Amino acid sequence: MTEQDDVIIHFWQDVVNRALQTRASDIHVEPEYGVSHIRLRVDGRLKKLTSSPSNWHERIVSRIKILARLDIAEKRLPQDGQMLIGYQANTPTIDCRISTLPTLHGEKIVLRILNKSDGDLNLNMLGFTDKQLSDLKHALSCQQGFILVTGPTGSGKTHTLYSCLKQLMDGTKNLTSIEDPIEVQLKGVNQVHVNEKAGLRFDTALRALMRQDPDVIMVGEIRDLKTAEVAFQAAETGHLVLATLHANDAPSALWRLKQLGIGLDQLANNLICITAQRLVRLFCHRCAGKSTLENELPCSICDSTGFKGRTGIHQVLPINHDLRVMIEAGATLTAINHYCRSSQIINLQESAQILVGKGVTSQDEAMRYAA
Repeated sequence: MTEQDDVIIHFWQDVVNRALQTRASDIHVEPEYGVSHIRLRVDGRLKKLTSSPSNWHERIVSRIKILARLDIAEKRLPQDGQMLIGYQANTPTIDCRISTLPTLHGEKIVLRILNKSDGDLNLNMLGFTDKQLSDLKHALSCQQGFILVTGPTGSGKTHTLYSCLKQLMDGTKNLTSIEDPIEVQLKGVNQVHVNEKAGLRFDTALRALMRQDPDVIMVGEIRDLKTAEVAFQAAETGHLVLATLHANDAPSALWRLKQLGIGLDQLANNLICITAQRLVRLFCHRCAGKSTLENELPCSICDSTGFKGRTGIHQVLPINHDLRVMIEAGATLTAINHYCRSSQIINLQESAQILVGKGVTSQDEAMRYAA
C-alpha cells in the first residue's frame, strides 16, 4: 500500500465517521473536474461536508468500489451493490446500499446507510395519534387481509412496516418478509432478499412463500401488477399481508392499485387498512428552532439548522363496511376524501398541524412536507 493509498483510506473513513456521528441517511460523492464533493443527507436535507483535493475523485471511487466488491474497471454503466461501514474500518458492522452513475465529470456515488436496529422499532414512537395507533393496531390484530403503508421514497414506510412486524412477534406466527434490500435484520422473521438478476423477483418469491405455511407476509414494495396480484391472492387465502406502495395519501392508494390493474372487488374484499406518511423535522432541543442568524453562538447539537431529528405525520384509513361498499361501487377519489372528512379521519396536513400546535416543529416545515 502506497502512502497516497493510506491517505485516501483515512479521508474516506473520516467521511464515514462524520456521516455516522450526524446520523446521516445518505452519503453523496459527486465529481467535478477531478474533485470529489461530499454531501450528507441529514434529517432529509443535503448539506456539503467537504471536498477532496484535486484529482482524488477516481481514487475515492475505486476505494468505495473495492469495499463494495464492484467492478472498478467498469465506468460507463451504473452499478449497484452493498457494503459495510463502521467507526473502525477493520470492523464494519453497518450495512449500506451503494449506487454508481456515470456523469459528465466522472462517476457519482450514493450510499444509503441502513443504520437501524430492532430496538428502534416501536409503533408507539412513530408519531401516530392515539386514534390512528388504535386503528392500525386493530388492523394488525386481524387474521387476514391487506395493510398498505404509502408515501414517497424516504418517508419512513419501511420503518413503519418493520415496527408492525415487531408488534406481531409473539412466537406463535410464521412471519416472512420479501425485501429489496433487507434494511434491518429482525430476529423471529424469515427475511428473503430479492435478487432480480438471479430471477428471484417479488412475485416469484411470493409464490414460493405461499407453500411455506406463512401467517404474516411483508412485501417490501408493490411495484407491478404481478406482485400486486399475488399479494392480494395471499390476503384472499387467509394471510395477513403488509406492503408499501408509492401514493400521495391513503385514498390515492386505491386509485394507484386500480391503475395497476387490481379489480374493485379485490380491493373492497381484502384491504383492511391504508396508511400514508411523511417525515417532518423537529426543533432542536437546544436551539428551539432558531437558526444561526437568530443565535449568537453556533449550535453543535443541530449544526445550527434549528432542527434535530424527525417524526412521522400520518393518515390512517381503516376500511370499514361503508368504505367497502363505496370502493366496490367505483366511488371517485373526491367522494372517498369527502367520506374521510365526514368520518374525522385526519389527513397529512392536519396531522402536521397537531405537531405545530404542540410547538415541536414550524409551520413552514409542516406545510412543506404535508403538501
